[in-house]
Amino acid sequence: MRGVFFWENGGLVLDKANPYGGLLAQAIRKFGVELEPGYPDTISHEWVHQNKGRIDVLHLNWPHYMYDRTEVEDHIARCAEVIDCLALARTLGYKIVWTVHNLYPHESSNRDLDHLARIALTSLADALIVHCEKARELVRTHFHRTENVYVIPHGNFIEPYPNTVSREKARRNLGFTDDHFVYFNFGNVRRYKGIERLVEVFTSLPGDHLRLLLGAKYYTKYGQEVAASVTRADKRVIVRSSRFFPNEDLQLLFNAADVGVFPFSQVLTSGSVITALSFGIPVIVPESGCVPEAVLPDAGLVYDPEDPGGLQRAMLEAQERDIPAWKRAARARAHQLDWAQIAERTRHVYENPERERQNA
Repeated sequence: MRGVFFWENGGLVLDKANPYGGLLAQAIRKFGVELEPGYPDTISHEWVHQNKGRIDVLHLNWPHYMYDRTEVEDHIARCAEVIDCLALARTLGYKIVWTVHNLYPHESSNRDLDHLARIALTSLADALIVHCEKARELVRTHFHRTENVYVIPHGNFIEPYPNTVSREKARRNLGFTDDHFVYFNFGNVRRYKGIERLVEVFTSLPGDHLRLLLGAKYYTKYGQEVAASVTRADKRVIVRSSRFFPNEDLQLLFNAADVGVFPFSQVLTSGSVITALSFGIPVIVPESGCVPEAVLPDAGLVYDPEDPGGLQRAMLEAQERDIPAWKRAARARAHQLDWAQIAERTRHVYENPERERQNA
């Protein structure tokens, strides 16, 4: 069986891109499925006709990338073209699968169009994959899809990131001592990530021994401005920023931390949280989307995002935890998110959704 996984411009690799796609392709190959990368501009009517019989499955992850354009007219036209190509593919016998990583783009330029695109996609898809029961419920509520929606968890990121640097060496590299309690946040600096809220809450916490380390990736002017401004709020805030962190450098950031803090204002699935768990870092997350299912019961703290004091209390409580034991639990949770099991279940979805449904 052969499929196309529509992923990022970096392709299905374990470095220079989000490793999720590469890990899925690597794991599912052992079950007789070859995945090749699809890119935002791959699909067209000509491509669908040319690949009939060679490609069995079209697997989408972030459909927004396939039609996102700068100009409104181009944006709408490409969206219509993508949906029409998927309808043609379905008619010609391709199987269509969508992994619902996000319900909608985090920074949508046309929410109505994005909603209509997802209604069309959920109508055309043979199967949808979600990462938790909450996401299955949200798919039913937003897109009215109840059949062939399967819960398959987000896999860990243990393999692609080297993890040989000790806590002591990582801390020395960043100027921390054993006495410091280090909160950590990592990821693209975007409005929904809640970085400004995190800095605001951190500055309210007493203690010269506290540090907030931000591993800030930025691709926008907003990200650059936030990365440049947060250190002025509190001298205890340390920023390491880059447009791209090499895989081998992440261990210097994660292994220096005591706990990761990810105060998303909106979230369904988080690769940053998965990365933290994969390094054995417990996390503080809002009770939103799939992140509580990834974290509970032992790998972190979940707070109510509607409670104004919820994040602060969780950050204070973290200081009272047995950090070595908490880290062991986080690492154990990451190991449970095993790619072999994920790949086998994904293959079943490709081959026969009804068969997988019995295990969902």
